[in-house]
Amino acid sequence: MSTLKAAPAPAVPRAKRPAPSEAAAPPSPLASSRFTLWCLERWASLGAPAVGRRVPGTMVVAVAALAVGIVAVIVTTSSGLNIAYADSQSHLTISRRLFDSKAPGFTQLGTVWLPVPSLILVPFVQNLWLWHTGLAAGLLGLVCLMGTACGVYRVAARIGLGRPARIAGVLLIIANPSILYVFTTALTEPVLILCMMGCFAGLAHWVTSRRNLSAGEMMVFTGLPAAGATLSRYEGWVLVVGGTVVVLIASWRRKKEWRYAVKMSLSFAVLPAVAIGWWLAYNYAVYGNPLEFLNGQYSASNLQKATADAGLLAYTHNAGLTLWTYNWSVLETAGALTVVLGIGGAIMLAWRFGLSNTALLVWVMGVAYGFSLLSLYLGQTHMNNDHSLPENWWNSRYALAVIPWLAVLAAVLVDSLSRVPTIAPGLLALVGLALVLQTAWWATDPARSSVIAEADGYIQLKAASGATDAAAFLRDHYDGGQVLMDESAAGSALLPEIGIPLVDYYNRSTGKLFTAAIADPVGHAKWVFVSTADAPELSQTGVADLVYDAVKKQPSFETSYRVVFEEGDYRIYERISS
Repeated sequence: MSTLKAAPAPAVPRAKRPAPSEAAAPPSPLASSRFTLWCLERWASLGAPAVGRRVPGTMVVAVAALAVGIVAVIVTTSSGLNIAYADSQSHLTISRRLFDSKAPGFTQLGTVWLPVPSLILVPFVQNLWLWHTGLAAGLLGLVCLMGTACGVYRVAARIGLGRPARIAGVLLIIANPSILYVFTTALTEPVLILCMMGCFAGLAHWVTSRRNLSAGEMMVFTGLPAAGATLSRYEGWVLVVGGTVVVLIASWRRKKEWRYAVKMSLSFAVLPAVAIGWWLAYNYAVYGNPLEFLNGQYSASNLQKATADAGLLAYTHNAGLTLWTYNWSVLETAGALTVVLGIGGAIMLAWRFGLSNTALLVWVMGVAYGFSLLSLYLGQTHMNNDHSLPENWWNSRYALAVIPWLAVLAAVLVDSLSRVPTIAPGLLALVGLALVLQTAWWATDPARSSVIAEADGYIQLKAASGATDAAAFLRDHYDGGQVLMDESAAGSALLPEIGIPLVDYYNRSTGKLFTAAIADPVGHAKWVFVSTADAPELSQTGVADLVYDAVKKQPSFETSYRVVFEEGDYRIYERISS
């Protein structure tokens, strides 16, 4: 019997390795079409109506803001501009000394500034390098920038504005150098603006919703961010008043029932009221004065007393100078295009929406503008610019909280223009061109922003006074042994810039330990860092260097320490080994 043999399998030809030029095959038409479809869907979402709590396009705006914000953080952090403001370094210090200090604890929050910005910065300053470089604040600022841009977008979408208007409002935020710079710093404005926009976005949902939202929803989506604003800056306190009035009116219009109107108003106001009450109680518990933040040693009114006594607050009780000074700061912070479009938007808002609930919502966004004017007029705020009396840069950043309001007003104008078919394309193109030109104008010299100009001035001032070199010297030469330093002295808010752990310092925040170290420097610190600046107003306002005032009266100090650094107003001593 013969056996059958299987035929051998045909040889499979080995695949030819493509040449290098063949390896980089062009993307398939299918992949390209999918990407195009994805982009078109994202573009369409920017004009889609809100559905319930969902506002299509929000994620697109968040990603755009994140991308722009990352570039801003890299630029300012690499140059050191992000810690130019003394207040920025102070906020970084407050957040870290809650856990890194000879006297750590909740009372390290102090009373100079409201606590929320310092508290939410704590997770970011756990790393010493992030704290030292200020990048910790930049990471928080990215969150604030995304939230602010999304807040403007969601308000515009909720009140029925179309795609061009929404995009215009967002671009006026993320293309503004003042916003981009400050949101890379540890200043308190980014957190305030984030909370305010969260509150306004929540109110926009409630005002425009066909469903009657519950009191609990009102409390969570509007009251909670409003409470955050009240504990971020005092503009938030006025927001609560204005927001409560809007909720009261809108509630009454909705059901014509006072019981319902009062219930919804209280739902909005209760959490902010509790937050304000807590702040008063904290001041009383720690300082024995519930108004310590208002009239205490480190309050704004006391710190600027010398300025007021010298007659340098020319706008106090002068309505004309108040308007002139503040509006110039708004113009030089927001930009001419933003202001012009905002004014036009205010006119269109009044014409199109009258005194409707939608109009009231947008108007209440301007509470920060009214608060700042009142504060300037009463002498509670100190602000100067290159058109004020006197002419210098000071606190122009107080105008930042007005920019989101102007952006929403500008969006109202753009939306109105887009509804005129015959001229809409040309007018929208003109607005777009103007925005490009303004952005390019700013990009060629960012210091055209009054906020950045002020930061540049601080950099130059620190270099001229010796503060920059003094901080670098201590950072490079510190080898342990503790430091005695009055970081609360004028010009000495340098602890992040120095970059050594705060537990190694004896300073005002350490309380009795600081007092003991001043009385016996040799027994406590190897290094003594002082500012020798001397002026009557420094002592009057409590910002004279307490360490220098003490050691210059101690005869034994000069024999126990040697000067290792001296430049301008700064001097560093090192203890002489026995």
